[in-house]
Amino acid sequence: MVYMMDGALSLLHLYAEWGVDTAVEDAPLDHRLARLAPLPVLQETGRQSRDHQDHDPHRHSPHPAAGPQARKTPATPAPASAQRSSSSSPVSLSAAGPALLADSIAQARAVAAAATSPDSLKAAVEQFDFCSIRITAMHTLFPEGPMHAPLMIIGEAPDADEDRSGHVFSGLSGTLLDQMLSAIGLARDSLLLATALPWRPPGGRPPTDAERRICQPFLERAIALFAPQRLLLCGRLPAHLLTGTNKALPRRSWQPVSVAGLPAPVPALIMRHPLQLRASPTARKDIWNDLLLVAQMLQQNG
Repeated sequence: MVYMMDGALSLLHLYAEWGVDTAVEDAPLDHRLARLAPLPVLQETGRQSRDHQDHDPHRHSPHPAAGPQARKTPATPAPASAQRSSSSSPVSLSAAGPALLADSIAQARAVAAAATSPDSLKAAVEQFDFCSIRITAMHTLFPEGPMHAPLMIIGEAPDADEDRSGHVFSGLSGTLLDQMLSAIGLARDSLLLATALPWRPPGGRPPTDAERRICQPFLERAIALFAPQRLLLCGRLPAHLLTGTNKALPRRSWQPVSVAGLPAPVPALIMRHPLQLRASPTARKDIWNDLLLVAQMLQQNG
């Protein structure tokens, strides 16, 4: 009995690591759209299943005398996401998808624009229900550090260590970042640290284009409210979010980045993520050269 309990507990821990938090149901459920609008496919599937059972000649009621009354038994309620429909006419997902995405992005922009302080933005992001990865993430990651910091370091999407702890640049990435900063005489307490997305995608997979576009207003608003002097973009994701391009971006130089809510562009430097210190000697050399640029900038600005 003890062995069986230990095995079940280990399986639960494994599910938690994988981001599994929902039991499999009889009908398919798209969690990306479950909180945004009704899923007509589920409704259609349920209706077809009931019609098939009603017309199945081989289907018999459990009691012959109760045959006509058996249909009066209430069916299993549809998922909550399907009950949110206010319209009886089904809409195809192919037609609803772009509209749902546009609505989610508009909601994110409105919520971000309404925040007037970092605390109000943090509360708004924690309560935002229009992005599916919020459901599977353990914590909401929010920038940590002082306002008007000389440097804001923005990493990729949260990794497993950050998601478990709820703190930016924790675990191995935090240890490597501390080593990088100490090499040029900096400490993380004097800097502003952030992740490109507030939530970790399930299993650490790359975020989709829709997830990036929904989360982008939160990052931009955080930069506007914290108002750092310069940005250090560690990885492709923060660079693409703030520059709006998927093309190869210039390296080894400070580039102006326009952020809504700020009177002037913010100088930004694109470099490798701290985790790439383990990748190769070339990666370590690139990171060191970029750190020298950061140190030179800070020395010039006092």
